[in-house]
Amino acid sequence: MDFKKTLIDFLTSFLIICNRLIGLVLEPYKTMRKISLEKDYWQLSIIIGIIFIYFKFIYYLCEKIYPATLVYSLFIFNFLLTVAFFYFLSKIFSKNKKEINLLSFIFTFVYSLFPTLIWFLSTSILYIFLPPPRTFSLMGKGFSIFFIAYSLSLLIWKFILVYLAVRFSSKQNFFKIILMIFLYLIWFIPYSILLYQLKFFRIPFI
Repeated sequence: MDFKKTLIDFLTSFLIICNRLIGLVLEPYKTMRKISLEKDYWQLSIIIGIIFIYFKFIYYLCEKIYPATLVYSLFIFNFLLTVAFFYFLSKIFSKNKKEINLLSFIFTFVYSLFPTLIWFLSTSILYIFLPPPRTFSLMGKGFSIFFIAYSLSLLIWKFILVYLAVRFSSKQNFFKIILMIFLYLIWFIPYSILLYQLKFFRIPFI
């Protein structure tokens, strides 16, 4: 009976995630506002589990210096560091500190990982079917233009989701949100360069 209930809860949460993913594309504002009020831990487990599967997949796809579990653990550390940064900064900026909820930050930032996951997964699949080096022919240049446009669209979507995640979780105004994101980038960019030098990530998974 417990197994049946667990399975039902799992499938229900998975369907909610699929619905929310569509909503983040079509109606990101309304969808992220709902996500900021979420308390279903199954959704967190499923999304984090999917990302773990991706790290295992990419490890076997091409040669890696570090084990997939280690890189995944570093991703979790980076994610928690990001959540903690915005959570405590929101506490500092907020007049009513009791309205700042850590769980809201966790849920919104987990869902904001979807553009990152989609980009990394698509580039990995392309590595299988269209491995480098790629030609400088008309088709090759056309593909490069398409991929740049595709990457930029995901980057814009990512920024929108991060902004909304901070907006609904921190409950701050536009200028304070931009300031928080700017302060985050001040330390995160050098940190990402360090991870690149150590050959953990070419592009940070965050």
